[in-house]
Amino acid sequence: MVIFIILNFSIMNKKILVPTDFSDCANAAVTYAFHLAKKTESELIFLHTMITPVNWSKLTKEQELLFPDTKSKISEAKENLKELIKKANAEGLTAKKLLIYSDGKERIEKFVESENANLVVMGSHGQYGFREHILGTNTYGMIRKAKVPVIIVKEANTKLDLDTLIISTNFKEESGPSFSDLERLAEFLKLKLKILFVNTPTYFMETNDILKIGESFLSTFSSYQHDIHIQDAFKEERGIIQFSEKVSADAIAIITHGRSDLMQYFSPSITENLITMSDLPIISIKIQNK
Repeated sequence: MVIFIILNFSIMNKKILVPTDFSDCANAAVTYAFHLAKKTESELIFLHTMITPVNWSKLTKEQELLFPDTKSKISEAKENLKELIKKANAEGLTAKKLLIYSDGKERIEKFVESENANLVVMGSHGQYGFREHILGTNTYGMIRKAKVPVIIVKEANTKLDLDTLIISTNFKEESGPSFSDLERLAEFLKLKLKILFVNTPTYFMETNDILKIGESFLSTFSSYQHDIHIQDAFKEERGIIQFSEKVSADAIAIITHGRSDLMQYFSPSITENLITMSDLPIISIKIQNK
């Protein structure tokens, strides 16, 4: 059974969750989220997770004094969140803050559901390594587990004006519902779509066959008419990047399978490779399996 997720982009409920650790790459995501919120008249939700040595919410004021370093970091986090709210309000945006005390096991995707967020905007350094894949960073964890689209923004990103979005797809039926969700997201963000199929030597297909399966796929899962663009390349990632440069795209959307941490280490997904290889914002949406 395939689970269909109907993304809630109603006028009464437009919320963008922005996890932040106040680093430079997180600040790049905040800047991007500000731009999206203005464009879509969405509420911003700034989330900061603070790892504490004890269950901080159950401590008395006197007990908090036993942990001066943690207390100082919490005060700093509260001030940083307060400044983000102040900045958002100054730009005419509605915003709220969440400061979560955690033992390190708290997962951001939990707050996507509890806050009814439509979209997550996160920063990423876009760096690979054993720790990132086996332990899982917040960003990669969101790519694998979030049930709403996640936009990953790198610190080097220079694209704020969103106009053209590439959706790279293999036209497989299992990705159809997620494609429909991306199409609704594009409508929500007021983007022009370019549908891309990367033709590689490993899975080479003739142009007529690509167009045939593509048109069948779009007739089933798309609400609009789209041209199908074909890019020949040795690897999917190279083809996507080459095409994005050709059309001066503002962002790239990928449908991911959400593999386990271990599988991602031994077989990194196209999504993760693109985060590393491209400075463009990457929009990831997970196929909802059985």
